[in-house]
Amino acid sequence: MKYFKKYPIFFVVLIALCLVFIAGAAFDAYQITQRGAVAKKLDKSMSSYLNALADDPTQTAIDASKANIDKLAGYLQKLEQNLTTASTDIFKPLSGKEGYQLVEQLRGMVNTWRRDAKGLEIVVSEDMDFGFKKYVAPNAEPPKVDAVPAIWKQACVLDYINKKLFACKSEKSPMAVLSVQRELLPEEAVKDLKSNKRSRFARAPKEDLKGDNFKIDSAITARKDGSLDTLAYRFIFTGHTDVLRRFLNKLKDFDAMLVVRSIGVRPADISAIEAAAASEAPADGGAFGAVFGNGDAQAQTPEAQGQPQDSASGQVTVENKTPVVTDNISEFTVVIEYVEVVKDAPKAAASNEGDDKKETLKK
Repeated sequence: MKYFKKYPIFFVVLIALCLVFIAGAAFDAYQITQRGAVAKKLDKSMSSYLNALADDPTQTAIDASKANIDKLAGYLQKLEQNLTTASTDIFKPLSGKEGYQLVEQLRGMVNTWRRDAKGLEIVVSEDMDFGFKKYVAPNAEPPKVDAVPAIWKQACVLDYINKKLFACKSEKSPMAVLSVQRELLPEEAVKDLKSNKRSRFARAPKEDLKGDNFKIDSAITARKDGSLDTLAYRFIFTGHTDVLRRFLNKLKDFDAMLVVRSIGVRPADISAIEAAAASEAPADGGAFGAVFGNGDAQAQTPEAQGQPQDSASGQVTVENKTPVVTDNISEFTVVIEYVEVVKDAPKAAASNEGDDKKETLKK
C-alpha cells in the first residue's frame, strides 16, 4: 500500500492497462468464435455455389439437348405420318382464309355428300347438313377468321369418314343415314353443350340425337389436355348388320388416327326412314320399299309356307296366320374421334395453372 500511496498514478495506469488487456483478450476470443461460425457459413455457401455451378448447363450441354429435342421431334413426326398415312388425302388446301369463303366450300362439300349418297341409293334427307347447318343454311353468319382453319380441318376429316361410310352400301342391302353430328370446336366460341354423364353402354336419349352438334361423353373420349386432342363425330345410320361390320373394318385400316369410342344398336324406326326417303323415293318405296313392304320383310303366302289348299273351292286353309319376317333393319349409333398429338399445349397448360394459383392467392 505504501508504494500505491507513493506512486498512485503509476498503479492507476497499470490497473487500467490490465483491464484494457483483459477486455482486448475477451474481445479477441469472441472474434475468434464468430470467425469460426462465419467460416462454416462461408463453406456452406461455397458448397452450394459449386453444386449449382456444376448443374448449370454449359453451351455444349445446351446444344446437345437441343439436338436431342430435334431428334425426338422428328421421330414423333415420323410416328404421326405412319399413323396417318392418308393425311395428304384427308387434308385439302383451303382456297381462302375468310369466313364467307369457308362457307362456300362447306356448302359445296355438303351438296357433294348428298349427291354421293343418293348416287349410291343411300337414303339421306333433303335437309341433311352433316353437322354444318349453322354455316351452310341460307343467310347463315360465317365463322370468325380465327376459327376457319379448325373448322376446315374438321370438315376434311368428316369428308374422309363419310367416304368410308358411303362405301359400305351394297347393292342388295338398303341403307339410310339419319344423322351426322359434329362436336363444336373451342375456336367457334360457342357455349359447350351440356355434358352427358350417362354410362358408355347406355343409348343416348332421343333429344340428344337431334340437331347438328353434340358433346362427347367425358367417360369415352380419348382427349387429354396437354397430350391428346380429338375431333369427335356421331353417325346414326340404318341397315343390315353387315353394313356396320364393313364400316368398322374400313375404320381399322390404320390409314388415319380414327378411333371408335362407342357403338349403339337398336331396331330401326321404319317411320323415320320413310320420312327421310319421302322426298326422293318413288311411290313403290324405292330402295327401302323392297324391305318395308314388297320384299323379304313381308308375310309369306300360304303356298310359300306349304299350307294346304282346297282344289274344289280354290280356298286356302290357313292353319297359321303369323307372318314370317325374314329381314331386319337396325339403327346404329357410332361415335368416332380423330386423334392428334398435342405438342405445344403443355407450356400453355402450365401457364394457365400458374394463373389459377395466382388468382387463388389473391382471393
